[in-house]
Amino acid sequence: MARSALIESLRSQAARDAQAVWESARAEAEHRRAELATALEQERLRLDEAVASEVARLEARGVAEAEHRARETSAGATVALADRLLQLARIELPQLCGRERASLFDALAGELPPCRWQHVLVNPADAVLAKQRFPDATIETDAGVSGGMEVASKDGRIAVSNTLETRLATAWPDLLPGLIAELTTQQRAHGTAA
Repeated sequence: MARSALIESLRSQAARDAQAVWESARAEAEHRRAELATALEQERLRLDEAVASEVARLEARGVAEAEHRARETSAGATVALADRLLQLARIELPQLCGRERASLFDALAGELPPCRWQHVLVNPADAVLAKQRFPDATIETDAGVSGGMEVASKDGRIAVSNTLETRLATAWPDLLPGLIAELTTQQRAHGTAA
């Protein structure tokens, strides 16, 4: 009996030891699963942050590119508008002479510095006025001159352009911002597209 009791005791101890090993293995497996679940959750959070960061970066880049294109488009439209306004202003220059052509001519000629002008370029409508005002000068005409005159001394060292076109070109940088601002205000008031 001692032998069978010993075998039974050993079997019982082996069963308990096997049970303890299985329980330890199960506990270790559960511990590993919990660690892996935690690591997996941390990796998921890291990837979510990385994806969110990349999405934000791409959105910011997209917005920046869209703003850049919008600025380019707006600048191009402003340049085109400025060119068109300048063309329209040039078209209107002959209307400035109107009935007071002689008075305008005298006023512009009166602004010239004192000099013996030998060459004078004027609008064909001002040729008689130019001959009267500059009797010793060679008078040339150009329909491209709306009003006023271009004058030069005999040797050409002194030359002055006091035409409406030159005056417009000189004043244009100061006139343009106000014109564009006024058109923008009108456009917003009427709700028309830019």
